[in-house]
Amino acid sequence: MERERSGLDRNRESYDDLHIHEIQKEYTRIDNDWLVLHYKTTVGLVLFAFIIECVMGAFLLQSDMLTTTVPRFILKFIAVPSGINLLFVGVNAAVIRSESLSLTQKKYTVSLVMVGICFVLFTTHSAFTASYYMFAVAVMMTTIYASHRLTSITALLSIAAIIVSELFIKWDVDKISIFDSTLRMSNFFISLFIMIAVSIVCMVVIRYEQKKNEASIQMEMERQQLQRRLQIDETTGIFNRKALHDALKNMEDDVLDHTYILAITDIDNFKGINDTWGHHLGDRCLIEFARVLKEHCGGAIPFRYGGDEFCLLFRNATMDEAVRTCEQIRVKVSELQFADEPLLKLTASFGLSSYSEQVDTVRLFTHSDHALYKAKEVRNSISVFEKEA
Repeated sequence: MERERSGLDRNRESYDDLHIHEIQKEYTRIDNDWLVLHYKTTVGLVLFAFIIECVMGAFLLQSDMLTTTVPRFILKFIAVPSGINLLFVGVNAAVIRSESLSLTQKKYTVSLVMVGICFVLFTTHSAFTASYYMFAVAVMMTTIYASHRLTSITALLSIAAIIVSELFIKWDVDKISIFDSTLRMSNFFISLFIMIAVSIVCMVVIRYEQKKNEASIQMEMERQQLQRRLQIDETTGIFNRKALHDALKNMEDDVLDHTYILAITDIDNFKGINDTWGHHLGDRCLIEFARVLKEHCGGAIPFRYGGDEFCLLFRNATMDEAVRTCEQIRVKVSELQFADEPLLKLTASFGLSSYSEQVDTVRLFTHSDHALYKAKEVRNSISVFEKEA
């Protein structure tokens, strides 16, 4: 009995692990979708910046505001920044298509490359106050990944990019240093403050996003465990009739051309056992019989259909393999001993049939049941359904 319970617990743990894996796969799919959108955002940002630079260039060339030569202007404000950003986009495209990089590596690359693109645009056009806030967008786009580390690195790199660009790079000769303008100094500190505030808010959002994900996983696990309990026979601990019906439905819906064999088995003269030794011992027989089925069914799935009737569903097994499995079970059942009732000996009979396109689940069950009837005529035997000529 204890072995039966521990076996059931292991099966439930494996089942739970499988559903945790399925939930994590769904989260991974969402992350992949967002990663693609993240990448497309970087492409859109580069294209949008290129169009704006061209429009501004055309406007400046028609005005008297241009303070440098036309070739120099095109080189510094259109060709060089667009070229660098195009390289960044190329890196992102290669990373997205790579099969050797993990999803985490792709997330980091796309996120940090976007910071690099923002750095190029900010350095080129830092005279415009609004350019500060491109970095805030780069940080906010990482929150969907729910990674404190990724968002922290992106935020720190963005703040460093603003500081380096403002203090050490003067791409535009007309740019006024923050040390020479109180307004620009104010804008600089305000931008740093906003970046820090945005980063903190993003970290808080990630914390609650992680808690929400954990709660949803827990709720899904509880739902799956409830559904699992509804498919387990309380007496024997193996799958019940509902689970068998679900398995047969999945078999009919299978589009991968797997082969299936259904074996129906029951304990010979089980009614006599109940009448002679009582229902309590009868339940013990069912439990021991189910244990033997589970321990020696190989790749088949055992079910209790009702009373002393059990089923084994084989997938991608030949009829010879299925018969050998049933023979092993038959022998193990005949070797069962009950210390308090040494005279009690169990035997079991088996009926098998194959599933095909011409045989629906109702006919499959009928064929196996017919084979079982033939086996029970001699008892403790195995019979395979054969079509009548």
